[in-house]
Amino acid sequence: MKEIKIVKLESTVSVSVTGTVCYLKCKHCGRHYLESMIPINKAYQIPSNTKSLLISGGSNPDGKVPITDHIEEIKRLKNFKLNFHTGLVNEREAIEISKIADAISFDFVGEDEVIKKVYNFNAKVADYVRSFENLLKFKKAVYPHITVGLDCGKISHEYKAIDILSSYKLEKVVFLVFIPTPMTYFEKCQPPKIEEIKDVFGYARKKFNCDLNLGCMYPKGNLRDEIATAAVESGFNTITQPSEKLTEFLHKSGYKLTFQDECCIF
Repeated sequence: MKEIKIVKLESTVSVSVTGTVCYLKCKHCGRHYLESMIPINKAYQIPSNTKSLLISGGSNPDGKVPITDHIEEIKRLKNFKLNFHTGLVNEREAIEISKIADAISFDFVGEDEVIKKVYNFNAKVADYVRSFENLLKFKKAVYPHITVGLDCGKISHEYKAIDILSSYKLEKVVFLVFIPTPMTYFEKCQPPKIEEIKDVFGYARKKFNCDLNLGCMYPKGNLRDEIATAAVESGFNTITQPSEKLTEFLHKSGYKLTFQDECCIF
């Protein structure tokens, strides 16, 4: 019997080390997603039922989330499980973060031009590879994230990202799908076509010998069910925030479902 983990995000909260400040103002986000995070200096706002935190924030001009500037504040949150969204890191930063991290989520991009266009700075794929390897030196629980359609909904870097990451021994890889977000540079872009998403998911399943997760960031509406179904049909192991309709369909179709109320990487 095929087993699928269903994640209902109820007990993980996002914390920003920069508040709503981000130097890069990336075209797909435009600081929008920082607004829903709890600023680290207001940790008292974390709900009492919280089990784990995503420590994130805006980027500095070098593509780094300045986590190491807030290590002492973060240490006071160690009563929660901690997942870090780091951006680029050097070896010293990787060492510091690995000492307090339960998990690390690393956004990976497979093409130089996409990095420049979307993130608004001049890093290269080699910089992302170097940062990823810095983290892996000191922490096994490093989980790369690939956003399908990151470049204004177009398929561009995804296959190269999969090819690069498939050479590493990984525990899991998380896939997200571009969401056109109001008040961002890419607000009028459309998500990738479902057939394009299916092709990427299928290729990933062939290339990776590890768990594959559909993360929480993917479009709503009818397309959401189509994307989640594509992930199931491609042999993904975890589906985050599926609709009740799809969950019931999987149950009736004979899948053994397990449920989790925290971030999919835990």
